Amino acid sequence: MSDKLTVRTEGNLLVMAFNRPEKKNAIDLDMLSALAAAYTRLDREAELRAGVLYGEGSVFTAGLDLASALPRMAVEGPSAYLAAGQVDPFGLFAAACKKPVIVAVHGRCYTAGLELTLAADMCVAAPGTVFGQMEVRRGIFPFGGATLRLPAAIGWHNAMRYMLAGDTFSAEEAERMGIVQILASEGEHLAQALDLAKRVAENAPLAVQACLANARLAKAAGSAAALVDIQETGRVIAATDDAREGILSLMERRAPRFSGT
Repeated sequence: MSDKLTVRTEGNLLVMAFNRPEKKNAIDLDMLSALAAAYTRLDREAELRAGVLYGEGSVFTAGLDLASALPRMAVEGPSAYLAAGQVDPFGLFAAACKKPVIVAVHGRCYTAGLELTLAADMCVAAPGTVFGQMEVRRGIFPFGGATLRLPAAIGWHNAMRYMLAGDTFSAEEAERMGIVQILASEGEHLAQALDLAKRVAENAPLAVQACLANARLAKAAGSAAALVDIQETGRVIAATDDAREGILSLMERRAPRFSGT
């Protein structure tokens, strides 16, 4: 694990932080490799139920470290950071993490940082955050899924403006367009992201993962495929210990104690 990415647990949350503040958290391949390892840990450790990604220092990230990353990517391709069998934080070149990830952003959220936000499941932003997908201004184009996800998230014409002109947009505009789910109070973006993640983690983990997987299937393969999955997965989830606990806790008027079984 690179010291440019710190990873810690808080209860059943995995909390990941870009830790290269002297370089405005510019993302090099070491950081992406460490992030892939962290997402893989979140995906596979049963006691972990959700993840939070944020940035130390004055910005979330100024984007991809081009001088460091491009030479290897030019030879090995954009997936050069991935090892065999790992989860892909961008959900492009390998499986996505099956558990929810919340991104907490502040300062700048540029290029690869915005793509990680689009690939995540929720975003909490500090006031004053500036977003940008301006790779074309540096002679490249988005490698991390923006060409797929930004039009779906904010509409074709908005996405073309930001990707082709390289214009930036505010946290307020990102909230209006649906990229940001919570526009946090000043200095509270991480705390509010952790609070949101804890609320997710309090719920039945198998049900959360099934909900996330079915929504992703509907997005990728359409409603018909998701409907078939609902029939089978719904039967499986209804037979879990957690489903029984949910009913029992409701009858006993107490908080549920979900075990993930």
